[in-house]
Amino acid sequence: MTNTGIIKVFVTNLGKYNEGELIGDWVSLPASEEELAAVLDRIGIGPQYEEYFITDSESELDGLEIGEYDSLDTLNEIAEKLQEFDETDIEKLEAILEACERDIVEAMENFDEYTYFSGCSMKEVAEELVDSGAFGYIPESIICYIDYEAIARDLKCDGYVETENGVIRTY
Repeated sequence: MTNTGIIKVFVTNLGKYNEGELIGDWVSLPASEEELAAVLDRIGIGPQYEEYFITDSESELDGLEIGEYDSLDTLNEIAEKLQEFDETDIEKLEAILEACERDIVEAMENFDEYTYFSGCSMKEVAEELVDSGAFGYIPESIICYIDYEAIARDLKCDGYVETENGVIRTY
C-alpha cells in the first residue's frame, strides 16, 4: 500500500446539489487540515452552504465501506492510521472486515484482539495448531491418524473464519 491516497472521496456541496447543481471535488486522504479546508472552499462550503456529502469513493483497502454522510475528519484519521500499517497488518484488517466487522473504526479498535494466519487455509491452520502443541502432546506414532480436515471444521465453531487473505480468529 502506498502512503498517499489510501482513501479517495468525491466531496459534493449538498446545498448546491439540492438546487440541481453538482459541485464537488476529489480529495485524497490522509490530507492536512489546510488541504481539506481548500477542498471545502473550492466546492463552496461556507456560511451559505454548510453541508457536504460523499458521492463517490475509492480505497486500496478491500472491504472498506464509505457512506455518503461519513465524516471527512474520521476518514482522514483512518487514512492516517492506515499509513502506519505494514502489508500483513493491511491483510489482517481486510480479513477482519470480511469476517466480522463491517465498521472500519471498530475493526481498527479491536485489531489486536484477532489472531491472523496469513495466506493459510483452515486445514493449514489446523496443522499448524497441532504442530505447535495447541492440543497438547501428540506422540509421533499417531500423527498420521490425525484428521486435519475434521479439526478445521471444528475450528469454525471456535471462531476461526477463512477469508480471502487467510484465516482470522474472532473472539
